[in-house]
This record gives sequence, structure tokens and C-alpha cells, in this order.
Amino acid sequence: MVGMNDIGNYARHAQYWDWSGRSRDEEHEYWLHYAKKYGPSVLSPMCAWGETGAYMARHGCDVTAFDITPEMIAQGRKRFGDIPGLQLYEADVRDFHFDIPPADFCFSMDFGHILTLEDVKRAFACINRHLRTGGCLVIKAGPPPKKSYSWPLETYQPLKQVYPNIKVWKTGEGRDDAKTGRHYITQTFYAQDETGHTESFDHAFYMQSYTRGEWLEAFAECGFDVVGVYKNRERKPSRGSRDFHVFEAVKK
Repeated sequence: MVGMNDIGNYARHAQYWDWSGRSRDEEHEYWLHYAKKYGPSVLSPMCAWGETGAYMARHGCDVTAFDITPEMIAQGRKRFGDIPGLQLYEADVRDFHFDIPPADFCFSMDFGHILTLEDVKRAFACINRHLRTGGCLVIKAGPPPKKSYSWPLETYQPLKQVYPNIKVWKTGEGRDDAKTGRHYITQTFYAQDETGHTESFDHAFYMQSYTRGEWLEAFAECGFDVVGVYKNRERKPSRGSRDFHVFEAVKK
């Protein structure tokens, strides 16, 4: 999921990564369909457990998925390690090397966790080296906030409880900082067993947003041509600097 220095208590989430009880099949199918436009060989950086990569591998892709956090990869291997066509590795998106044939497609929704443009470019350069000419990198990213805003502490319950004999939930609050382009989140995760004993851990981090121009500059500097900028998953073209969400770029 991440490639940065300050990732909060991300490792503690590895055990409970699917805590929400929500299906991600729609998201998985979106990326599978996108990959088919370019080819079956897929890179999945910042993958957490590697759930999307596992879905794609089950549907005929050859997926190399990786994450910076050993606990996430360990959980991923426990759940998906026997799926043909899926390789799970511990690696940093800013500095990785795999001895694999050049990939056709790479995707990520988590570049907001990379906190400087210098590190974004390092990640793009690494990805570029692992793609074939004409291979594609797609990222989903939100624009910087227009104004600063804070929202109060809320409690988040899962759609359904997914762990036998354990009840889980979260509380969280956050703020957007228009001056820095940062999105701050502070959470506490709770797990309660049948006896009522409750364990909890805190998780505080921020995500960095970048302007459309900064993204375009980073892609160009790292050897990519941007072939589409879309404001949603339906690939409706973005017309302005505030409404983009998805960049589609190909290796020159």
C-alpha cells in the first residue's frame, strides 16, 4: 500500500486488513479489465495483502505484487500464496528491482502515501524500468484540497463482522490542509473478544496530494506519455485541475 517513511501503525493493520466486511470485487474487476487493454503481465506496487493481484492472477494474469511492510506480505502469502501466477514480495516502490520480464501494466491507488515529488519520481523511474515499451502505468489520485477543513471524531462499524468470536470497529477524525496539500487521518482500531476484553491500537498518518501539473511533470520526467486523464473510473475526461482522479500513462 505504501512507500514512505511515516506510515503510522500500518503493520498492526495486517491482521485486520479486511475488517470492513465489504466486497472489493468491483474494484478488482476494474483493474483486471484495465490490464486486459495492455496485456497479462502486471505489476502491483503498495499491494498490502495483494488481494487485487490475487484476483487478477485467478483470472489469467501473471502478477508481481509487493509492499514495503513484511507483516502485510506475510498475511498475503498466508491467504494467497498458493495461487498460480501470483508472486508476493517485500519491496519499496521507490527502490525495487525484480528479475522478471518487462510487464505490460502497473496500477496503484496509493501514491498519496508517497510524501514528496522526489520520491514519486523515484517510484515512477523504478516502475518504468520494469515495464515494456508501450506498457502502461495507471494511478488514481485526488487533487489538493481547495480549503482547509477538519471533521470530528466518528465511529466506523464494518458492514458485517468478519472474524470468528471477535468484534471490530474504528474511530477516526481528520483534516485537510490547503496550504500543504495534506490529508491528515487519526484512527483507533478496536478488537473485542467474547469475554468483552478489548485491545486497541492507534494509527495516525497523512497523505500528500499534488497538482495536475506536478503529476504531468513527474510522468514526463520519468519516461511516460500521459494518454488520458479521467475524473472517475468510467474514464470520463477531466477538463480542469480540480476534478481529476485517474492518470493513464504509457512508457515511451
